[in-house]
Amino acid sequence: MKLTDNSAASQRAKIKACLRGRAHSTLEFRAMGICSPAPRIKELRKLGYDISTTTRTETDQAGVTHRGIAVYTLLSEPSSADI
Repeated sequence: MKLTDNSAASQRAKIKACLRGRAHSTLEFRAMGICSPAPRIKELRKLGYDISTTTRTETDQAGVTHRGIAVYTLLSEPSSADI
């Protein structure tokens, strides 16, 4: 799924599609054009999505290493997943 605009709804849809396949980090989402994934994750949780957060060390596209980068894993979705 391609991010077609930067609306919160479009970003949430992109995050959901990605997390259904595997865990993704903040830096991975930023590379996809989602500059602030944490608020979108918070909104998804409020809608009933069970998303865990762990952290790891990652190197960004500029070659800078960052410790404590959030990694999100989708554990379950609400029964009406078309929210």
